[in-house]
Amino acid sequence: MLKILFLKQILMENLFQTVEHLSPLLSGRIEQEELDGRLSGDTIETLKKSGLYKLFLPSSLGGLEADPVTTAKLIEQISRYNAAAAWSVMVAGASAWWCKYLPAEAVEEIFTQSSENFFAGTFATPTKATQVDGGYIVNGQVPLCSNVHEANWIAVSAIVIQDGKPAMLNGVPEFRIVVLKATDCKIVNTWQALGMKSTDSNDVMVSDAFVPGYHTGIISPGAAYNRHYHEALYCFPVAGINGCSLIAPVALGIAANIIEELKLLTEKIPSGSTVSLKEKQSFQKKFAMAEALVRSARNYLYQSLQDCWNKVQNGEPASLQDKAALLLAAAHTNKSCVEAADLVFSSAGTTGVYKRNKISRYFTDIQVVRQHGFINENRFETAAQLMLGVSPDFFPAIL
Repeated sequence: MLKILFLKQILMENLFQTVEHLSPLLSGRIEQEELDGRLSGDTIETLKKSGLYKLFLPSSLGGLEADPVTTAKLIEQISRYNAAAAWSVMVAGASAWWCKYLPAEAVEEIFTQSSENFFAGTFATPTKATQVDGGYIVNGQVPLCSNVHEANWIAVSAIVIQDGKPAMLNGVPEFRIVVLKATDCKIVNTWQALGMKSTDSNDVMVSDAFVPGYHTGIISPGAAYNRHYHEALYCFPVAGINGCSLIAPVALGIAANIIEELKLLTEKIPSGSTVSLKEKQSFQKKFAMAEALVRSARNYLYQSLQDCWNKVQNGEPASLQDKAALLLAAAHTNKSCVEAADLVFSSAGTTGVYKRNKISRYFTDIQVVRQHGFINENRFETAAQLMLGVSPDFFPAIL
């Protein structure tokens, strides 16, 4: 057992070195990728070969089964070089983790059929899955389906429809993960966004697609997982996986970058001034505040992740209070990074409005990340609901 853990640690350390090695490629194509609205084929292929798309895939299916803390640090590191690439890795990781709700037969088909298999996914808006013999007929248009042009498989959520109305399970509508073949979906090119322009987060339209029953799985507290998903990683709360481990680190990487860009402007003498920016007290204050926001948020995020991971690794189930703590850490990190970016943008003056300066890219990217449903400011309310014993208005919070 100790030998296995040691080898896994070496493998994880190698992944950090791999990201450093890939940094010129990841950062060298950003402008063209933003024009194209998606990552380049070379970037996608390189990330595939590196193994970074398999961070949360079980080892029995050829994955790395990386722990949430290590994964968060890898995502943050990738985000420093290319936030959209980090987003792509995030989506692949989340999709692989959510497949725990599928039958073993399905995940074996999807992940062992070809090493080239690639996931897109979104849970933004549920589709409708009408029950028929052998499976479901799925209909709907779903936004924010990142990685979609490269995908072989697309994971969406669905409300089960029976006799024209939602099927009920334990007093609530039956909610399922549904995995569709990409060929059964139509891409609707809606991704003309303020920032994160190359995440390929377009809409997907599904019209009367038949999905076999074993390509779906019930999502609910206490739902059984298939035999490939038996390790502690797959018992970790959703708030820790999607929020803390996968999405918030992207914000940290962007915020760290925008502060670094501001440092390059410290010798600038603003119009009408006789002293450089670094000599101005207003600049000094905003710069220090931005640094403090990002540093403290990073420490809070990783400590919250580690605390819960230690508990789950020891075989203890995460409580609602643990889930609330993870929601708080993710939402706080996101909000802190947005505030830091705003301080930098205001400090940069007119320099920050030009596309030729990276501050403008980082500023618009963080505005998009801030809106993600798993880490936006509404999650403060959800965390408080859990802490106060109120039924949460955000269903994934209890998973």
